[in-house]
Amino acid sequence: MRWSVTKANPVDVAGNLLVLPVFAGKKKARLEPVLELVGKGHPGLVRSVKAAGFLGKAQQLLPVASGACKGGWLLLVGLGERDALSLDGIRRAAGAAASRARGMDARTCVVGLLGAGLAGYDQQTVARSWTEGAELALSPTGELKTGGEDGAADPDTKNPRTWKLVAADAAGQRALRAGTTEGQDYAAGCLLSRRLVNLPANHLTPRMFADEARRVARAEGMRCRVLGPAQLARQKMGGILGVGGGSHEDPQLIILESGPGGRKKVPTIGLVGKGLTFDAGGISLKPAAKMDEMKSDMGGAAAVLGAAVIARRRRLPVRLLVLIPAAENLPGGGAVKPGDVLTMASGKTIEVLNTDAEGRLVLADALHYACGRKPDFLIDAATLTGACAIALGKHFAGLMSTSSELIDTLIQAGGETGERVWHLPLIDEHKKSIAGTWSDLKNLGPRYGGALSAAALLWEFVDEDIPWAHLDIAGTAWADSAGPLGPKGGTGFGARLLARAVELLVS
Repeated sequence: MRWSVTKANPVDVAGNLLVLPVFAGKKKARLEPVLELVGKGHPGLVRSVKAAGFLGKAQQLLPVASGACKGGWLLLVGLGERDALSLDGIRRAAGAAASRARGMDARTCVVGLLGAGLAGYDQQTVARSWTEGAELALSPTGELKTGGEDGAADPDTKNPRTWKLVAADAAGQRALRAGTTEGQDYAAGCLLSRRLVNLPANHLTPRMFADEARRVARAEGMRCRVLGPAQLARQKMGGILGVGGGSHEDPQLIILESGPGGRKKVPTIGLVGKGLTFDAGGISLKPAAKMDEMKSDMGGAAAVLGAAVIARRRRLPVRLLVLIPAAENLPGGGAVKPGDVLTMASGKTIEVLNTDAEGRLVLADALHYACGRKPDFLIDAATLTGACAIALGKHFAGLMSTSSELIDTLIQAGGETGERVWHLPLIDEHKKSIAGTWSDLKNLGPRYGGALSAAALLWEFVDEDIPWAHLDIAGTAWADSAGPLGPKGGTGFGARLLARAVELLVS
């Protein structure tokens, strides 16, 4: 979609649909700003609103035919009560408006009333949130479709092509333009993550993932190299090789780097994402129900790649080190077996009690590699445990960390992006729970607190002097149904969260 900003009266801007946000009052919608714009041109607007029962509740929509604007149609969008409006509330309102605009076949949408003072948010922030919401709501879904029974084009092509935001003055125009640019950057990273998560495993093998990373690196000005099986063996990465041993698709360690040229001193931040392009559980085979969704077990990898795209487009003063251990976990002849002991890149040994606790094994090698580069901060993201999804549900990721700075930063970033996290404890007792009998460690702790013992295993592979945080996104990476900010499928959770956290850490 194309975004532009113009300084004009919204009713005078050419378009198919004039979108106007409306707050809810105590008993009726607060229509005063709308009436100031279109009241004379639409004297029956108040009656139409009353007859439709439109109260301005969050995401409530009311399309109204009107001669007061060039397009002939108004779309009133409820924001809810002013005091309760959040940035995610703006995104959801924009998403609801975008979905209705698509249904109305409105190719050019004009948006007014996003001026200064919208519930206390500045215009740039409002524009960024509105842009994100509209872009995310209309996530493409038809990449592998060939058209319907009548040969019709994919419905994604009916999305609005152009959005025009209207400013009252030159200062507002600059602010809205900066906000739309920022919103597009953040949405682009999230949409990349969603696309990757939604691809089936035969369209995104570990080697295909490496090719995708190379393409992204070329487009965004990053460096990319990939370690295949022979190089992984030289690095003694028994975790990645062990997990990938059951598949004929070779495991890969994808490494992307970016940063300012020369000797300019900026922070180095490592982002590590679990990249299981399919997880059948290995010898500890998963149940058949919903196994198709295990194509999403690379949600953490998709998140860190999307975050890197955002950081590059925002030109953040940071050196990024992005690591994606990619593999398929299948029950083939070379698969690791329960009871096997793997030797990791760090030299530590791990007994594999359950081959479906594989994410922590590939992450352990990647985290050890990252620590060798001595980053100032290190964050990993992974669809790691069902235990975390059971504990926190679909709306919060689990956050475990050794750094109070990273905890505070990620909580703030989650609040601002709507990708929320919940801080969970991580203590020495959790390390004791994964101490091995026949090896240094075991890959499975007690049933209770499963997300915590999994994080504790990762902790064993992080240097003590490096601030580290672990995000368990098992519950948030996949949506079982469509919502105001996107269709069913991959959510892209973590891309915007991580990018905003990086922005906060280097600002």
